[in-house]
Amino acid sequence: MDGSAALDGAARSGPAPLPLYCLGGGEAPPELGADLARLVRLPAEALRKLWQVLAPSLADTIAKETEELLDVFCAAYHVDDSELARAIKACRFVIREAAQRDVPSGALARDLDGLCPGEPLVKELLLAGYAPAKDQIRHEIVKASVSDHGKLLVGIKWRLDAIQASERGAQLRLPVALLTLHYREGTETGRVTLQVLPDMMGELKTVCEKVLG
Repeated sequence: MDGSAALDGAARSGPAPLPLYCLGGGEAPPELGADLARLVRLPAEALRKLWQVLAPSLADTIAKETEELLDVFCAAYHVDDSELARAIKACRFVIREAAQRDVPSGALARDLDGLCPGEPLVKELLLAGYAPAKDQIRHEIVKASVSDHGKLLVGIKWRLDAIQASERGAQLRLPVALLTLHYREGTETGRVTLQVLPDMMGELKTVCEKVLG
């Protein structure tokens, strides 16, 4: 192969693929860097409030309320909704992938430098909220990983009553706690209510102290 043919081959092949820490060394998807760079075209006031819409957009499932919040954000700061949608989608992808792999901020910074060379504002914006966002996403992942394999306790409601009498006896004056345990199993939710007497409440307290150490 002569020199001109080699140059032609290099030109056709384009730049070398960019491996990312957030993808475990995988290559950046096409247009990811360009979509992240859309952030710098947003108005300054919108950039200052970016995490108000980015944070709720990082959830595993985007709620209807979040979509409405994005619409309000676009109207308030005169932002093109399709432009913001592509930028938020790119941010969501990078941050969730990084959080899943527990990528430290420094490594994510290097990814963003590679994805958006010459646009340090993108790195500054995303790193500003990355640490708490990573914690939240990883907490979500842990809960989902547990609930994938059985019932996961997600809430407790309680009430304290007293049994005064029944057909079995009078003047009982026995305190009894009602605990309603809310759980999730896969995509389903449910609850169960238990009556708990004082001796069993003591056992529950002992167990909690041992578990929480």
